[in-house]
Amino acid sequence: MFRFVHAADIHLDSPLRGLSRYESAPKDAIRSACRRAFEKLIDLAIEKEVAFVLLAGDLYDGDWKDYSTGIFLARQMGRLQRHGIQVYAVAGNHDAASRVTRALDLPENMKIFSSRKVETVRPEGLNAAIHGRSFGTRHVDTNLSAGFRPADRGVFNIGMLHTSLDGREGHGVYAPCSLDDLRSRGYQYWALGHVHRQEIVSEDPWVVFPGCIQGRHIREAGPKGCVLVTVENGRVADVEKISLDVLRWELCTVDLTGTDGMEGIIDCTRKAIGRVLESAEGRPVAMRIWYEGTSDAADALAAWPGRLENQVRAVAAEIAPDEVWVERVVNAAVARRDLNALSGSDSALGRLLGEIMAGSDDPDAIDGFHEIVAELRKRIPHDVRGMDSVLDMENSGRMSRIIREARQMLAGRLLAEGGMAE
Repeated sequence: MFRFVHAADIHLDSPLRGLSRYESAPKDAIRSACRRAFEKLIDLAIEKEVAFVLLAGDLYDGDWKDYSTGIFLARQMGRLQRHGIQVYAVAGNHDAASRVTRALDLPENMKIFSSRKVETVRPEGLNAAIHGRSFGTRHVDTNLSAGFRPADRGVFNIGMLHTSLDGREGHGVYAPCSLDDLRSRGYQYWALGHVHRQEIVSEDPWVVFPGCIQGRHIREAGPKGCVLVTVENGRVADVEKISLDVLRWELCTVDLTGTDGMEGIIDCTRKAIGRVLESAEGRPVAMRIWYEGTSDAADALAAWPGRLENQVRAVAAEIAPDEVWVERVVNAAVARRDLNALSGSDSALGRLLGEIMAGSDDPDAIDGFHEIVAELRKRIPHDVRGMDSVLDMENSGRMSRIIREARQMLAGRLLAEGGMAE
């Protein structure tokens, strides 16, 4: 019997996005989150006395800002080496993008598989064979699994590959292959990486994405960590999911159906935040508040989104000042009455509402829109308008959403000030 840890997508020293600009956010904790999660991974391997650790790609996050990343890694590998634990890794697309790491001497107990061909290693003292191949460049669009040799007879075979498999939502296509491709090799376990959401794709054979070990933004919500695998008599006896994240991202949904007035909204918000905190296993939580449902107060919320966001952050600070940070507030609630009917009335306000609601969400259909965005790009810092930002100006879908929210805000203010919100 032996055990091993399977982890992937560490992204050492990758920044957590969406909270650093929030004045009350714990910037030091955010900055060190990926390192602390990795330290917990090493702690787990030592505590469980595993035979080895598998890292299935994207240990790094591209080029380092300085050598402190490499020094940190060497320190953690040294901890494992003192306990006789080997580390086997394949390079992923982010690792292949790093120029610095290519010139770095690896720790003695760490093996990174070749990018030129599939390699096989036999861990000393174990009846096992580990087969793996790394990325040689950032963009690999060929089926690397085709180069893996058939399983070695009489041993426990593990395949290591950084791949999108047959496609996963929200992830780029890298080294695509099918589940049948993997099954055809005859291995007992496939240690995959690249997909940041934990998923057990198959149990015959075991094909596993462990997910990333630390969420970095709201699209990586929920528990993050690794899997601890127990092998007995040449078969997988257990695959245990282990949470390693030190700060958790969560989407906090608040149903406003039947709620009237701000007092009711705040009460619903307080209860929803409490439920998310209870499920976070004692971790601090970065959350996005998502209002939905049908409420008479929906127009008023849409009219003054900044006021709503500040009220929500005040509630979060009241409930758990050091455990909750609100990344963003999204109002998707709708009014009980039919806005289309109101906008179709023959009054001046009705006609104005009709014109507002009839507008297009398509940026290309709005005169001067792209010129305005081009001017904003010059004035807004890149990290504010980049990927995962509210102002991601390269994302046409996000621009459409901003246009739609602006329309709802304008309509909400007209309704509130025009006496039609009661």
